[in-house]
Amino acid sequence: MDGDSDNLKKIIDQADEAFEQGNWDESADLYTQAYAMQQTFSINKGLAASLLNQKRPGDAEAVILDYFNYYLSEPDTAELALDIILENNDFLLANQMLSFYDNNQQPNIKNDVIDDFIRRIKVAEDRHERSFKPEKEKITSRLLSIVTEPTAEQIQLLRKLREFNKDDYINSAKVLLENPLLHPLLKSEALENLLKLGVDETVDISFYGKNKTCIPSKLMPIMSTDVYLKMCDELEKLLTDENESQAENFKGELSLYAAFVYPFGKEIIKDPALWTKAMLLRYGLVDESQMRDNQGLDGVNTWLKRFDELINTFQE
Repeated sequence: MDGDSDNLKKIIDQADEAFEQGNWDESADLYTQAYAMQQTFSINKGLAASLLNQKRPGDAEAVILDYFNYYLSEPDTAELALDIILENNDFLLANQMLSFYDNNQQPNIKNDVIDDFIRRIKVAEDRHERSFKPEKEKITSRLLSIVTEPTAEQIQLLRKLREFNKDDYINSAKVLLENPLLHPLLKSEALENLLKLGVDETVDISFYGKNKTCIPSKLMPIMSTDVYLKMCDELEKLLTDENESQAENFKGELSLYAAFVYPFGKEIIKDPALWTKAMLLRYGLVDESQMRDNQGLDGVNTWLKRFDELINTFQE
């Protein structure tokens, strides 16, 4: 273990030195090695800054998301995060950053810092809008018939919405949420983005054939919903030591279930423990004799088959 620690320290020292010398290729490579050995905020910062300097802002943004709230707690790291975000023209994340500050006071982030961030985002949005407008109009038009496109194209189209300013993103997301044929995973992503933008108005949503409404700002993120957390609690109880290594994979599957029924999970996942057992039953990790509620199980399995079909559609 000490040898590993020594080796890690040596790699970090070399990465820091390469960074100070402006050798971005070498520093990015070394920080990547270090991050594979141990994920820390300090290494993450070095890697993100190196990638940005390498003109790889997309990779840099993927890295900072591992520790996003940490970045937002100090002026210098928040500025680095915003540099990366604006380099990607990701105005959705930039505005979600401002919403975070509205709802979470940070002792080290003063109002003048936030005012500067607001100004920078507005300037970047206006500059981007001038060149982006023709493409933006095509994207807005395509949203109306999005379900006629292959799933991969739909995902790309939603990614392009990240370049919209806040008001235009909200209006586009509303169009998506009202579409009865849009894939539930794309719908839940759009809705969670409205939550992170702090949207506090009532929005309409087509939910498995029903017309419903919700207020995004009053929702919990998918991974914090009651149904997801209760399914995970049951998973912890049922997993044996030899299956513990699979826990993250199972949690990933449970998070998909929670996303499929977001934000009205309790209406479908009425017994989260039963859903977890039903999932483990599929993998042969619980015995059917342990399932006390066979009638309820049939209903859960019907939904799981429906989810299987939706997952297959998503992966085509």
